[in-house]
Amino acid sequence: MVVSEKQIAEGVVNAEIKEKVEAGKEYPKVQASTEATIKPEALDLESITFLVKKSKVKDAAALEKKINTPKEKLNNVDIDGDGKVDKIVIVETKQDDGVIVFELQAIPSKTKDKDAAVVVAYVHFTPDKTSNVLIVKATYAPVIIGYDTIVYDYTVPIVFKYDVIIVSGGGGFYGWLYTVNRPAFYGVVIYDYDPYPVFVIDVGYHDGGCWPPGHCKHGKWKGGHGGKHGGKHGKWH
Repeated sequence: MVVSEKQIAEGVVNAEIKEKVEAGKEYPKVQASTEATIKPEALDLESITFLVKKSKVKDAAALEKKINTPKEKLNNVDIDGDGKVDKIVIVETKQDDGVIVFELQAIPSKTKDKDAAVVVAYVHFTPDKTSNVLIVKATYAPVIIGYDTIVYDYTVPIVFKYDVIIVSGGGGFYGWLYTVNRPAFYGVVIYDYDPYPVFVIDVGYHDGGCWPPGHCKHGKWKGGHGGKHGGKHGKWH
């Protein structure tokens, strides 16, 4: 069953669908465009992942602030094409099995409407009881060109104690992440100044594949801007 976002927002759903949803038998799927239009270089996911890995930020709020600080040069996303950088908000989802997902959503600078935000990337935190590690995986969303060929991932040692996850490796960010009974984080971004203009990126993906030629190998991105920390696009450890 597919309904539009407008139908859901306006409550234009027939009685049969409403009854199924309320009974928990069926859930409406939102039909949304996933056309890739943004170059991966517009969001430095490599450096964002590095900040988490090395606990350079203490929590999601600090990470969100870093992403939206112009001098950090992490965000150059212009989702609405108005020539100005859109701010990124982090929306967290927590699951019963300890899995945590950060959605990085771009809020159009033209309207500043959070309801029109577009997901541009994800960061998954998945505890593995078998190997006693926390698997951290950052990926782009389908709106980013080449999203299915770029991934940054690593693992951190953890301990399970009475169903509580204790991150034994890494720093303070992970302690915050798995604080018992911590509410899910939902970022609030305020446009307290005019959005700054985007800067032109000449290196990256184009309609015919990777540019410059030779920067892609076996479906994985080899180079690019290189990030702020010397890593590469593709599988990152």
